[in-house]
Formats: sequence, structure tokens, C-alpha cells
Amino acid sequence: MLGSLARAARMGATRRVGTFSSATSTGVRLKSTASGPGIPPALLTNWYNIFGKSNVAYITWIVGGILVAEGVTGGMSDMLWSAANRGRLYESVDWTKFIVEDDDDDDDDDDEEDGDDDDEE
Repeated sequence: MLGSLARAARMGATRRVGTFSSATSTGVRLKSTASGPGIPPALLTNWYNIFGKSNVAYITWIVGGILVAEGVTGGMSDMLWSAANRGRLYESVDWTKFIVEDDDDDDDDDDEEDGDDDDEE
């Protein structure tokens, strides 16, 4: 009699655990697919077929994502830095203010004195 009670308890526990786990996973699965406008399942399926099936494709996805994210954040930080330092950077300085009026005649005279004397040969 004690053996049959233990067996019945085990079977009942197994049924409850089996029912609980299948109900929970089904409930979660139904809830996650019907949660509203997220990422469309067709897009996720295509992503998985392209990138998710092999380690090489997945690592390529990760490296590509890192490079794109680095480019975006680098561009944004450069833009913010340039905006904060406008007028102090090489690109934003008005170089026309620093034009020096140089006497070019002196340079031309030196060239004539030191020039070739091909005519005297």
C-alpha cells in the first residue's frame, strides 16, 4: 500500500510538472508573439538564416555591428567636439586674417642675381 501511494504521488507530481511547464512555455510563447509591434517574425527568421546558423556568420555580424557603432559614435563625437570648439580648430579658423603682405620684388631680385649665366659662355 505504501508503494502504491508513493507511485501515485510520483505520477501526480510528474503530471503537474509536465502540465505546468507546457502551460508556462506555451503561455510565454503566445504572449511573446502577440505582444504587439516588435520585430516582425519574418525578419527574425531571415536574420537567423543568414547570420545565426553558423559561428562565422554570427561573429561577422558582431564585428560588423561594432565597426558601424564605432563609426557612428566617432562621427557624433567629432561633430560635438567641432561644435564646442568652433573657431579654435584648424578647419574653422579664418586664415584670411593672417595674410602677411610680403614684398615679392626682393625675392625676384635675388633670383635674377643668382640666375644662370648661359648667355656668357
